Amino acid sequence: MQVRKAFANKLLPHFVAAVQWALLIVILAFNMNFSIGVTGAVANGGLKVIMLFPFWMLLSSVVLGLVLYRIRKEGTAERGALGLSLIATLFSILNIFLHFTDDLLLLMKVAEVTAWVFYNSTVSVSLYKISFAFLLPTLRRFIRFGNETIRNDKKSWA
Repeated sequence: MQVRKAFANKLLPHFVAAVQWALLIVILAFNMNFSIGVTGAVANGGLKVIMLFPFWMLLSSVVLGLVLYRIRKEGTAERGALGLSLIATLFSILNIFLHFTDDLLLLMKVAEVTAWVFYNSTVSVSLYKISFAFLLPTLRRFIRFGNETIRNDKKSWA
């Protein structure tokens, strides 16, 4: 019963975004960005290697987009996060496709940085939604009018 209640929560997709971002930062911080594929193409006498990061960006953007699609009608933050996630997915796909081409290294790096920017923007919107959901009720409880502190249990004429 608790699992059903957790999946019905409207903040779950935002928590998924935060956890994915934290996992990505841990992967980059501990330099666990290892190669997972060699394309078979030869660029200037060497083999091209695809690292974990482009696939992680693609996978996390797709998962985040699917999770956010469920709550897209809840508000502006959810629609914005969904749109940013879809744009990050498109740039991640472009980045992976550009790994297979020769002489487009600069465009590949631009696509990678753009995907990273849109993914971070998605996480920023999700963290805004989480902080808004948890901090706003707390701030409302302790609003001061003059010398008196108004709480939820006391009525005010202010």
